[in-house]
Amino acid sequence: MEQNDLKELLACLPKERTLYPYCQDYYAVQLLQIAAKKHQSIQAIKGSKFGRLLNKPSITSLLSSCGNGCISGELLNSYWQEPGTTYLITTGVWGSRSDRYAQTSRPGINLVLRLNFNHQHDQMFHQSIHPVEDGVFNNWGHPVLQRGDRSYYRETLAWSRLDIDLQLGEVLIEEIQSDWVRDVSWLNKWRQCCATDEDPLHCYSFNTTAALAGRYLNFVQPLLKQWSQAMLAATIDFINRELGLKRIWFHSWEVGNCLKRIKGSYVPPRSLYTSLPRQFCFELTDQLPGLLSDRRTIKRLRRGKISPRFYKLEL
Repeated sequence: MEQNDLKELLACLPKERTLYPYCQDYYAVQLLQIAAKKHQSIQAIKGSKFGRLLNKPSITSLLSSCGNGCISGELLNSYWQEPGTTYLITTGVWGSRSDRYAQTSRPGINLVLRLNFNHQHDQMFHQSIHPVEDGVFNNWGHPVLQRGDRSYYRETLAWSRLDIDLQLGEVLIEEIQSDWVRDVSWLNKWRQCCATDEDPLHCYSFNTTAALAGRYLNFVQPLLKQWSQAMLAATIDFINRELGLKRIWFHSWEVGNCLKRIKGSYVPPRSLYTSLPRQFCFELTDQLPGLLSDRRTIKRLRRGKISPRFYKLEL
């Protein structure tokens, strides 16, 4: 995406605080709300790409009261499963036309959508981990929220990067990523090596004990399980509600690594580019996104002997 286009787009987005509540499997409710606008009956939705969502136990239980065989928007709005949480959504910019190491599929910049923690988490984080600086579990070389980006600071759970083409009416999700998940998993392994609760856990960025680290890890355990689901759900909701776009592309693992020049130990978990998009009803296709249907992209894929496989979701 061109810088001027993204600057203009960001100027049109809401400036006030944007909260995003999420609980386990809430993405299914979001997608069913979209599906219900095209298919009013449950039977019709069963025959669509969204039909698999109806098999989730929590959704089956919710729809058991639909005696007329039609999905009610009001009923879907009542869905909530504990434990749930509310996140803060922020946006940013990543990359440039000249930065070939920015891991973008084509020259240009991406819109960054961040899923940031709420005040309750950050309070627990400070009381338990005792950070001596911001971003303890985040890499400042990544598009995480930094102090000064907005009027108040929150720790970043995860982010997605979006390449947007408003003329073609489509979005490519370049990546879903979290430094926090990796570093918190490392903290858990370190804590498990401790002999007592009083054992210190010291490093350059925090100063805690095994007991306090365990308290924090217990608090965030549900978030560790649902972070990628919550991030992709927030991304699709943002694309649908704020951008008004209906065609969404998602990299397959092999193609994404090739086009973004990711190799060796830097490659992302395969599940983020296989099981996650399938869970959200993306369909695997050998069709190229319109924004990547240029000779340069095709030549790079041929050079790497990689078939052009992408996940596609039409809302």
